[in-house]
Amino acid sequence: MLHVLREIGGCFKLSSTSRGIRLAMLVMIVLLGMVCGASVLATPLPKPSAIEIPTALPRLEGSVVVTSIGQTPGGTWVQLLLSQLGIASTLDNALSATGLAAMASKQATAPKVLILVMGTSNKGMGGAGVDVSSEVARCKSLIARARQLGMSIIGGQIEGAVRRTDKGDEQSNGAVAPHSDVLIVMKDADTDGYFTKVAQQKGIPIVRIAKSLDFKYPLALLFGK
Repeated sequence: MLHVLREIGGCFKLSSTSRGIRLAMLVMIVLLGMVCGASVLATPLPKPSAIEIPTALPRLEGSVVVTSIGQTPGGTWVQLLLSQLGIASTLDNALSATGLAAMASKQATAPKVLILVMGTSNKGMGGAGVDVSSEVARCKSLIARARQLGMSIIGGQIEGAVRRTDKGDEQSNGAVAPHSDVLIVMKDADTDGYFTKVAQQKGIPIVRIAKSLDFKYPLALLFGK
């Protein structure tokens, strides 16, 4: 998450050179963004100059549930962006198929979209008491249940090349990407063309972004914001 925070920090000139103070201020910025939510957006989002986006994307609606298939902090970042767009969302990195079904049974708040964040964190998985195999199994069961419930699935790779460094990352990608209705991926995570190839083979619309902050723009388009 620190590299994502630093990206936000690049937009601000901070008076102190203390790393601790800078990081504390960045955390405050993130928290304020989560509190303010939709009020952040007073005007339509400008299109990022480096984004690669198909001419047609599906239109999605309803609330969203987000989970990381690999226990990375990327899910937290996605939820922040959803909050800024005024899109109701729940983040649950331990989400199970049973839990998803329980959420769907509550008609007033039933999620209509599942966002699966790709990439693995050994530290995150260790802290959660899971491993890659159990995360992949959880992903498969979530996808099956989401299909039963008629939900749309977004596969997101928001942390870039740092989440394409080992076998665990590839297992996470393989569990999510081919089964998504839309892919939103960082360009530097697709230098080998993996996500592009999957999208072409499966007929999945794919959005390629240059910066984590750019993830907000395709979300806005998908949800008509």
